[in-house]
Amino acid sequence: MKKLALMALLGLMNAAPAFAQGDYVYENDRRYCASGRSGMDFNSCMWRLRNDREREDRRDYERREYEQRREYERRQRWQEPAPVYVPEYQRQPQYQQERPKLSDMQQRALDNCNLLAPRDQPRCRATVMSTVR
Repeated sequence: MKKLALMALLGLMNAAPAFAQGDYVYENDRRYCASGRSGMDFNSCMWRLRNDREREDRRDYERREYEQRREYERRQRWQEPAPVYVPEYQRQPQYQQERPKLSDMQQRALDNCNLLAPRDQPRCRATVMSTVR
């Protein structure tokens, strides 16, 4: 009886580190494969469970990475453009602003600004207009 109690105590002591490390998954897999319910031999069963779990982890990682990339691209797409700075001495009241004469090249460049993304258009127009004297 004492030997049986001692063996049970030693068995619990050997199992404690595995549970303390949180290795429940391995222990449950080992028990399942050893029971024979899987219909495979022990090594094949353990190999398949480990591979299935790794594949599932990889899918979760790739899914999270894909979602983060989509969120980043969405934020970049709708990000407001930086405001174009116009010094105070160049600012004029709205009623005094008149469109300056543009050369043919400047007019074509200004027309091409409309082909850009909406967030880039103000910067393009400001660049073209800065070449006007």
